[in-house]
Amino acid sequence: MSVSIEDVRRVLDPDEPDYAAAAELGEDALPYLEELVRADDVMVASKAAYAASLISGGADVVATAAASEDPVIRVAAAAAARNLPPERSEQVLLRLSNDADAGIRKVARASTRR
Repeated sequence: MSVSIEDVRRVLDPDEPDYAAAAELGEDALPYLEELVRADDVMVASKAAYAASLISGGADVVATAAASEDPVIRVAAAAAARNLPPERSEQVLLRLSNDADAGIRKVARASTRR
């Protein structure tokens, strides 16, 4: 299936994205999700991080979100980490459990308790 940035945006733009539809976009959506995580739109970036966590191979996108300067994107990465394979989840959560922001640490701890 060929996926475009417009397809990804169509799924993520609503206030309540259809994450099942995002997951169905598959691995072809990952480069676009990565691009959106790095972009200036914080709300779309946070949704993109979570959507990537639902796609096989999306752990690198979540890791990028975890390294973001924006706390909203980092908290989305913390919530998304629970959807990753255990070893990748642990990497993301280890980083975020030491975050300077208490809210991010709290979400990271909650994500650890699967």
